[in-house]
Amino acid sequence: MKHIHMPKILKIDFDKPIPFKQQFAIMCTVLIISCMLFTVVYFQQLLSGNIATAGEPERAESKPAVQAAAEESSVSAPSQTSREDESKPGSAESHVTDIKEVGSDVLGNMTSVSKTYDDIHQGKLILVNKDYSCRLDGENVKSIFEAKSDSYVVTDRNVSLDMSIIENLNSMLDDFYSIYGESDIMVACGYRSYDTQVGLFNEEVESVGAQEAEQWVAPPGYSEHQTGYVFDLNLNIRGSAGIDYSGEGNYSWINENCPDYGFIIRYPSGKEEITGYSQEPWHFRYVGIPHSQYISDNGITLEEYFDIISEHKSNNPVLIEDHSGCRWCVYYVEAVEYGETNIPVPENYEYEISGDNYSGFIVTVKLG
Repeated sequence: MKHIHMPKILKIDFDKPIPFKQQFAIMCTVLIISCMLFTVVYFQQLLSGNIATAGEPERAESKPAVQAAAEESSVSAPSQTSREDESKPGSAESHVTDIKEVGSDVLGNMTSVSKTYDDIHQGKLILVNKDYSCRLDGENVKSIFEAKSDSYVVTDRNVSLDMSIIENLNSMLDDFYSIYGESDIMVACGYRSYDTQVGLFNEEVESVGAQEAEQWVAPPGYSEHQTGYVFDLNLNIRGSAGIDYSGEGNYSWINENCPDYGFIIRYPSGKEEITGYSQEPWHFRYVGIPHSQYISDNGITLEEYFDIISEHKSNNPVLIEDHSGCRWCVYYVEAVEYGETNIPVPENYEYEISGDNYSGFIVTVKLG
């Protein structure tokens, strides 16, 4: 074995002063070794994904508030938690909504507004299922493509939703993207007209038979998609047929947190006898806060929620505190079938009136 000899210029005689030429050579050698070590460490970090390359989108300057808050909490917290838990804008685990009965005095001074019987078929809380048909058909819908953010895609320019909820959809999928960086979410469909539903239902009947078809596709006129308040999610996978979105893995964040944006999973597992449909983790319905949070937190369906609310009139409304601590009063007013219904509403609070699509109105008051 050959011995490795150190260059003469690097040999140091500590009993004599070190010449300048030798000092310079030693400094250069140390600098070269330092550069080599830095290069090795840099490429290790680059391969591990801890360093952003020039081709990656820069997101640091435009982090949503939910991500910034999550990162701040991860620094101060001594124990390590998952990114999902840190980044939830309103975790149902930390605040489960509950209903409390209150007196009418909480609403303060009251006045009234008039609605016709036909108005029970309008609003964000209308119940559409196999028993109650949808009277809406394309009112107030807009192409999602024209108003969507860059965090997701749509199947085509014709995919539409009620204009009032597109912002909520954007916020939810923007927050999901900021946490996971997943950009393959696709809104597969939104509003479907009565005529479109006729074609879909007939195709399903021909494929699997009428009884099986009704487990997956609503009969024409009885589809929630006709309301404009519903969308289905899918994954943008080339060559894929059918629905690939299961609400699992990273995507479970969307299903767990959608109530904080006003959405619910309309057809959950174990509720088939109530909803009339098999589980559909890709089917999202807008009902608004606080209704979405209460329904989700308590594991009930929209049908079951209406059974609760219909028992509470304006003289004994229910109080719901949402995940952010905001308080809401909710109560039911039965509609007059012939003539107009005078609906009691507070003078000093914001409120919204929605028909239930079968017998009356639900008033939602934001107390703050």
